[in-house]
Amino acid sequence: MFYCGHSPIRIVCFLGLFVSHPLFAHEPTVPTSIENYPLVQINKRIYIVHGPQDLPSPQTRAFMNNPAAIMTSTGVIIVDPGSSLEIGRQLLAKIRQVTDKPVIAVFNTHVHGDHWLGNQAIREAYSTVPIYAHENMIKRAEAGAGEEWISIFNSMTNDAVAGTKAIAPNIGLKGGETIDFGDVKIRIHHTGKAHTNHDIMIEVVDEKSVFLGDIATNHRVPSSDVPQDANYKGQMEAIREILKTNAELYIPGHGKSGGKEIPEASLQFLEKLYASVQKYYDQGQSDYEMKQKVIDDLSEYKDWYNFNEMGKVISYLYLEIESNSFEDQASR
Repeated sequence: MFYCGHSPIRIVCFLGLFVSHPLFAHEPTVPTSIENYPLVQINKRIYIVHGPQDLPSPQTRAFMNNPAAIMTSTGVIIVDPGSSLEIGRQLLAKIRQVTDKPVIAVFNTHVHGDHWLGNQAIREAYSTVPIYAHENMIKRAEAGAGEEWISIFNSMTNDAVAGTKAIAPNIGLKGGETIDFGDVKIRIHHTGKAHTNHDIMIEVVDEKSVFLGDIATNHRVPSSDVPQDANYKGQMEAIREILKTNAELYIPGHGKSGGKEIPEASLQFLEKLYASVQKYYDQGQSDYEMKQKVIDDLSEYKDWYNFNEMGKVISYLYLEIESNSFEDQASR
């Protein structure tokens, strides 16, 4: 999703990759955040709040991801509890309408603030709950990424996330782990640089379900951080790897959940995007010169979220392809 480096200016620039596209005919007159979105059971154990895809605003109070709950025999596992203390509290209130079992674990898929700043609410209610994330995310969170996100969200929402504190995960993952929670088995997937350099995808093995984070989203132009933190080629590889599982349900970080068609569509988009930019790069064109041609090549995706910001996506990918070209020449 968002880029979160060490410079707030770079974060603000990257926010331009997202466009407002309301899911409803009108916005609520009173900000209600996650309250407007139901907690939906999508299989035996998994419940999702499919949030809006819009930019954070006073109306959404910075809510824009898909918080989830996995029900086990002993308690609840939460995945990506949202972007603020308020949203995390409201998520817990929704879960308590389904079960009175305690939260026994939290997983954060990556460091972008819309996915994990709700950690504070979970720790407020369950002071010793373990919070899992890739070890690189923990380093970023401990270096101040959360505070940067809180500042950005407050500026976009008229201080709707005021009072939120960044609670970093405390259990680091590398990828490849299998974690048993009684009758639920979780498998962690990490393939290297993708949407970030610390994405995890979370497989709920017996439910044949995968939480994709922002590796693949639904009906949305995939976005990555700048090349030193992530790359589009890595994002394609991550999608190919997760499609090798026997999963039947895929839960994206943004947009509705569904079958293999969700990651497959993101992969197809990335493959066409990469091939188009590579073609014009090989012809000696700059990112500015190729911009309209690439947009025309991908016109079938013009109804996807963020498509009108393709210029920025092309520029980031151009830098990645240029870097790859320099590395190839240096290795010869």
